[in-house]
Amino acid sequence: AIAAVGQGRLMALYDDLFGQLGQPVAQVLLTRNDLSHRTQYLNACNTFEALLEMGVVPIVNENDTVSLGEIRFGDNDTLSAITAGMVHADYLFLLTDVDCLYTDNPRTNPNAKQVTNVTDIKALRDAVDVSTAGSAVGTGGMATKLIAAELATAAGVTTVITRGSTPQKVIDIVEYFSNPDTQTDSPLPASVLCTRFIAKTRPMIDRKWWILHGMYCAGTIYVDAGAVVALAKFKKSLFAAGIKRVEGSFSSNQSVRVVYEPEREAHADTAHLNSAEERVLNAVTPMRSEVIEIGHGLVNYTSAEVKRIRGCHSSEFEAILGYCDSDNVIHRGNMVVTIPDAILDEVFVTMSSKSKIRAEQRAPVPVCSPNLSAI
Repeated sequence: AIAAVGQGRLMALYDDLFGQLGQPVAQVLLTRNDLSHRTQYLNACNTFEALLEMGVVPIVNENDTVSLGEIRFGDNDTLSAITAGMVHADYLFLLTDVDCLYTDNPRTNPNAKQVTNVTDIKALRDAVDVSTAGSAVGTGGMATKLIAAELATAAGVTTVITRGSTPQKVIDIVEYFSNPDTQTDSPLPASVLCTRFIAKTRPMIDRKWWILHGMYCAGTIYVDAGAVVALAKFKKSLFAAGIKRVEGSFSSNQSVRVVYEPEREAHADTAHLNSAEERVLNAVTPMRSEVIEIGHGLVNYTSAEVKRIRGCHSSEFEAILGYCDSDNVIHRGNMVVTIPDAILDEVFVTMSSKSKIRAEQRAPVPVCSPNLSAI
């Protein structure tokens, strides 16, 4: 209710400020639930495009009046990144109370170093401390800005973190990096000091980006190692036979996380084996114990239906459900793989190691057991 009162006053303030420059503005209120529907997402994109073509500046905010807590954007950094991706912006500026990102809090650590150019956000997270809270007037801290930068750069948008109290810097930074004579690897002048996140040279296509970032994730599907290789390595669809369990409640055509839990699967596989048999099986056991996200996808069945058909062949769907809308749970065209190649190669069997594993499996084992033939 308070947000409903504040929206009118906020827009009046923007209208007065832009009115002094003769610049018309428009209010756009978004919710993550709106963007979860493909048609509404495209309508929002078309609205932005039409406003910009008319020379109108859209003022975007979250519609707090109708947003549900569990499916909110939650902070303006994420909302701005998703909006930047929708309009295919060249730059996204995330304004804060410091000139740039530091390896530690510069107020408490005089040895903190400036970070001015970022190409690998995952590596950056290991190198910097982003635990500080946001400013007194913001809804997110530096951690949310890194998330926003990751979303925007995936869509091909260069993202900049800099001080918000000097808005002229926005123009100066754009002009500086637009100059073909600028040496991007040289130290930045104080007038354009910032942290710049380089946009991906091969941005994610619109539909995939929408599935990954525009949609609310309604549940989680746990899959086995074979399904991981099929999805991530060979870009196949997800079939029920590779599903181990389901978490959450979701409907068909909603977005879900697809994950792999190595430790759970390894324990389940080796519980009945002796040490000699376990030595052989360890050749194909993943090396990590934490849950690994494989990607996000749109499901063809509800959570209740997936629980009933998990582990089954598609030919059994008719007998189990009484119908078969699709022979797969997630079609490959509706699947976005997020697991890095390095982790995929580290955790799962690669083509180059298969021969070695087969050789170890054929090696004589000192303890005879009837279970060995099943390995």
